[in-house]
Amino acid sequence: MRFDTPVQIDGEARFDRDSPLQPNASSFRIREANTLSSDSGERWALVTLENRDGGKRLLQNNYLVAEFANGERRHPTGLEGSFAAGESQRKMVFFGYHRFPILRIFTAR
Repeated sequence: MRFDTPVQIDGEARFDRDSPLQPNASSFRIREANTLSSDSGERWALVTLENRDGGKRLLQNNYLVAEFANGERRHPTGLEGSFAAGESQRKMVFFGYHRFPILRIFTAR
């Protein structure tokens, strides 16, 4: 497993055959995300998330989406945890196996 080279991607640009998959609305904000890959095609991310709301919140898979270099998008698997109001946590997030690297990870705004 190795960290991928960071790439600056404009979140407003679209692929010619854009995926309609979007994250569900949540109180979570991504403060930092670093992607990792293996030679076998595993796609992971080390993500720092912050709960922006005033109460305790539970993290769910459909709150995050990864966009791959071919335009495909996916939710992670096995994402869980609870966050206190204003709390930040780091999570290792698995996005499955894919031929292309992750370009960006995002939440609903």
